[in-house]
Amino acid sequence: MRRLFLLAFLWAAALGQGVVLEDDLVQELHLAPGQEALLALALRNEGKSPARVRVEVADYREGEGFLPPGTLGRSLAPGLSPESWEVFLPPGERTVLRVRVRVPGDLEGTRYAYLLLTPEAEEEARAPKEGVSVGVQIVRRYAVLVAVTHGGRPEVRFRESRLEEGRLVFLGENAGSRLYRPRARYQVVGPQGVVAQGELGTFTFLPGNPKSVAVPLPALAPGSYQVLLFLDDGEQAYAVRARLSR
Repeated sequence: MRRLFLLAFLWAAALGQGVVLEDDLVQELHLAPGQEALLALALRNEGKSPARVRVEVADYREGEGFLPPGTLGRSLAPGLSPESWEVFLPPGERTVLRVRVRVPGDLEGTRYAYLLLTPEAEEEARAPKEGVSVGVQIVRRYAVLVAVTHGGRPEVRFRESRLEEGRLVFLGENAGSRLYRPRARYQVVGPQGVVAQGELGTFTFLPGNPKSVAVPLPALAPGSYQVLLFLDDGEQAYAVRARLSR
């Protein structure tokens, strides 16, 4: 009976996290230096209990995770001012979080920071009078990239590639001043031609930030291969090649 209650409690906790962000996780604004704008993010509570959403601002660097606001040289954190640091959502209701965005006067390229939106249950689940319960809360936190761009150019460089668990990982960085969000695709080419190819989706290369792109590898017969990675955002394209021996 105790195990049955624990499983039921876990399921109920998962269902209780019903706050949904209706907008895209990447918000790029093209603004002039010194300009201000108002960003609106829609939140909806699909759960059956009231919820609060905690709002935070943070910087981010790949490999290090989220950092205190203002840590990075290209941080937009000082220019982000949410109208509230906590949003209350009754069940079934929808609200809009507004964030004032102030662009630095010396903006050239892209400045960026993240809005972290963390739903919290308004009321903790209550344990029954008998039996043993374990309080487990499953939290779905949204990390919304807010970037302002004016001029500048991306400059993507790949330093090396390495094999990791059936994938070839290209290790690179955006050494330019502007955000780069290309579609990525790949090809694996062997002695007889293309043996595998596909789409990898959209990647975000933050200026001054490292970035890795993983290419899935099929089962390959012994031999020499080339793995080609293509990036294209419609304005600027890159291609990188790695040699692979099996």
